[in-house]
Amino acid sequence: MLDKKAKVLALMILVLVAALVLALPRDTEEVLHEEPEPEPSVSIGCDRVLWKDTEIELAASTRNIDKPLFEWNIDGEIAGSSRKFRKKFDMGEHQVVLNVIFDNGTLTADQSILVVDSADGISLRDSAASKNQWGFQTLYRGKNKGVKGVRVSIDSLPATEVNPCGSLSTKALFAGEHTWRAEYRGITIASGTFNIKEVSEIKITKIDIAPSYTTGDTVDGKIILKNTGSTIVSGFDTKTLVVNNNYAWMGDKAKKEFFSQHNSDIKPGEIYEIPIRVTIPEKISGVRPSGKYTITAALILNGQTIDTKVVNTVVK
Repeated sequence: MLDKKAKVLALMILVLVAALVLALPRDTEEVLHEEPEPEPSVSIGCDRVLWKDTEIELAASTRNIDKPLFEWNIDGEIAGSSRKFRKKFDMGEHQVVLNVIFDNGTLTADQSILVVDSADGISLRDSAASKNQWGFQTLYRGKNKGVKGVRVSIDSLPATEVNPCGSLSTKALFAGEHTWRAEYRGITIASGTFNIKEVSEIKITKIDIAPSYTTGDTVDGKIILKNTGSTIVSGFDTKTLVVNNNYAWMGDKAKKEFFSQHNSDIKPGEIYEIPIRVTIPEKISGVRPSGKYTITAALILNGQTIDTKVVNTVVK
C-alpha cells in the first residue's frame, strides 16, 4: 500500500515539475533562435529614356548572392553574361531582362529603354524634398522615367543634371519663393515657382567617437550638427552627459556633465562641428575608470531641448 502511495506521490511531483518547466521563460530557445538569413535581391535600375546614338552601361546590382551567374536578354535575345556591359540601342522602345542564377534559384530584373530623337513627351514633376530642399523627377508621357541630359536651374544658380533615374534635389535653400527652369538638349521643357516655408531647425546628425578606448588615451571626437531648416540659426547650447554604467549605482559620482554655448550663425544645410578632445586619466581617486560608457548629447535652442543623440563606448 505504501509503495502505491509513493508511486502516486512521485507521479504528482513529476507532473508539477513538468508544469513549472513549461511555465519558465524559454531562455534556451531564445539563445538558440537564429535570425533569418537576408533575402537575396537583384536590380538593374530604373526605366530610362535616351537620346539617339547614346551609349549606356547596363549593370547588375546584387545583394546576398554568392557566385551569381548572369544572363542578359534584350528584346528576347541573349545579349551578355557579365555583370555589366555597354550598349548603344536603336530608335524605339526596348525591353531588358536580367536572369541571375545562383545556388538557391533564379531572380529576374527588368528595365525599359526608350530611344528618342525629340523632346516631345518629356516633362518634369516638382515637389518638396525636405524642409529646405525642392525635388524634381523627369517624366515621359506622364510616367516616371530617367531622362538622361535634363538639367534644372534654380533662381540664378548654374543648372544641375538629374541623376540616371531622373531625380534631383536642390541644395538647401532659404525660406521664400524660388523660380526654376528645366532644359533638355537646349529646349525648355518645364518651368515654375515654388515656396520654401520658414522653418528654424537644427539637428545632431552624429556623435563621432571610437567604439573603445584605453585609460590614458586621448579622445579626439566631435558632435556634428546640421541646419535642417530654412533660416539662419544663431546661438544655441549643447549639454553632454557621460555616464560610466559600471558604477551607475554610485549616482552622481559616476556621471560627468559638460555644458557649452555657441554663437555661430549656421545657414540652411550647413554643418557645424563641436570638437570633443579629452584625455582619459589612468586613475581617478586611485580607481581605474574602466567600464561601459553612455554619452548623451542634447541640443538646446531658445532654452528648449530640441534634439538628443546617444552613443556608447568602452574604456578598458
